[in-house]
Amino acid sequence: MLYRAVVAVVPVMIAQATMAQPIPPLPPPRPTEPTSPTTPSVSRPQAEVAPREPEAAPEADNCLAGLQAAGFEVEPAEQPRVSNELCRIETPVRLRAVPVPTRHESTVRLTDQPILACRFAGPFGHWIGDLVAPLVAGIKGTELRAVRTGPGFECRNRNRATTGKLSAHAQGLAIDIAGFELANGTTLRIKPESDTALDPALAALRTAACGWFTTILGPGSDEAHHDHLHVDLEQHGSSDRYRICQ
Repeated sequence: MLYRAVVAVVPVMIAQATMAQPIPPLPPPRPTEPTSPTTPSVSRPQAEVAPREPEAAPEADNCLAGLQAAGFEVEPAEQPRVSNELCRIETPVRLRAVPVPTRHESTVRLTDQPILACRFAGPFGHWIGDLVAPLVAGIKGTELRAVRTGPGFECRNRNRATTGKLSAHAQGLAIDIAGFELANGTTLRIKPESDTALDPALAALRTAACGWFTTILGPGSDEAHHDHLHVDLEQHGSSDRYRICQ
């Protein structure tokens, strides 16, 4: 009986002793440190990396692909090797033929297969296919078959001068046209024949070229252009709207 009494009293004494002792207070909460407005927040690295977006195609590939999609017979060309490092083409291409939209599956050949800057090959080719071919067909009553030109790119100064500014040919932004071969076997030559009036087709396409290019020079402009038609896309001054049409 004594043992049971002692066992019964011990838990009561422990509980009273525990209630008698004061509970220590909790520490005050740590103040929040303000974030400086000038200090950028740093995000934690993510466990998963988002898939990388594909890089955009180079501009050169876009230009060439656009011409080929439009029906141009054109291919990339090597950068011409020259001694003057300033003579350099941006995206050189070799132009072989251009489509004629008004004649399904018909093309006009470039017999000399000139090397041009891609951004010039487009306007030049569209000028031939979209304007020159229909104009010649309407005036002459026969189709345009081919265009005779110079090589396009030439590392030289303007008008082949020994000094002065580089020609637009040195960047592949110009071409010289000698004549237009027609399907009936005749050729419209840019060089005027003696004692003959200017062919109306040549006069019309030369005038219309002023809406396509920044420079148009031909017979009557100066001695350097007495036998061919020069067209280019070189910018004159600060505006691309300025034209030299002579």
